[in-house]
Amino acid sequence: MRPASPRGLAAACAVLAIALVAGPGCYSKRFRTIEESIASLSRQTDSLQVEHDRTRAELDATRAELAQTVRSLRAGSETSVQEMAGRIEQLESRLDEQSQLLNEIQQRARTRSLGLDSTSVGGSSTAPAPGATSGKAAGAAGAAAGAAVAKPSDVRVDPTAAYDQAVADFTQGRFPLALREFREFVGSYRASDLADNAQYGVGEAFYAQGQYDSAATEYRKVVDAWPAGDKVPSALYKLGVTYQKMNLEAEAKTTYRLLVEKHPSSGEAKLAKERLRELESR
Repeated sequence: MRPASPRGLAAACAVLAIALVAGPGCYSKRFRTIEESIASLSRQTDSLQVEHDRTRAELDATRAELAQTVRSLRAGSETSVQEMAGRIEQLESRLDEQSQLLNEIQQRARTRSLGLDSTSVGGSSTAPAPGATSGKAAGAAGAAAGAAVAKPSDVRVDPTAAYDQAVADFTQGRFPLALREFREFVGSYRASDLADNAQYGVGEAFYAQGQYDSAATEYRKVVDAWPAGDKVPSALYKLGVTYQKMNLEAEAKTTYRLLVEKHPSSGEAKLAKERLRELESR
């Protein structure tokens, strides 16, 4: 390798000197650029951190709102379910009562039909034979018979017709009308076998209209006035149910226990036991 010439060496030194003079300025400019970039990145980071914190706060608020909404919906659903269950229970109870009343009506209708048939047969068997009397005598006999039928003392009123009408109005949802008719029946035919049924119907009419205080009073009348009647188990059971509607659980328990004790073989006693278990498990 040939040694550098003095001229070349001088040129190289000159270039190096220029680089040394210009170098600090170039590096300083580059440093400033880097510092500005870092500052910009720092500002962007701060901005992103603020946005991130804002988003997190919004997310937390949304989660809290969602949780509250879910709780509200859940509580509303439970309330709706409880209301629906109560309504279903009321409708089932009414349906059972209506079915029982309809069965009673059908039974009485069959009994009355048999009675009319026997009366018709008896009347034909006692009819006079043709030619047994003259036309004038027959006319007189007919007039006498007509007069006898026309006597008010010979007309017998069947109270079951009034009771059946009250039941029909009840089953068709005409509760105020049925209430009045049941009460009128109890007032007019208190000695009738259907009087306790009609009194129970008074309680049912009040219950169907949500008047639980009045319903409880009328159910108790069935037990007090007709203690040996066949509607006592039903009246006691519905009295207990009514107490529950009124949030009188102690009275309801006492009533159910009385029903189970006094009428253990009744269908209502079985229902009362189930309700007692539910009340005592709370």
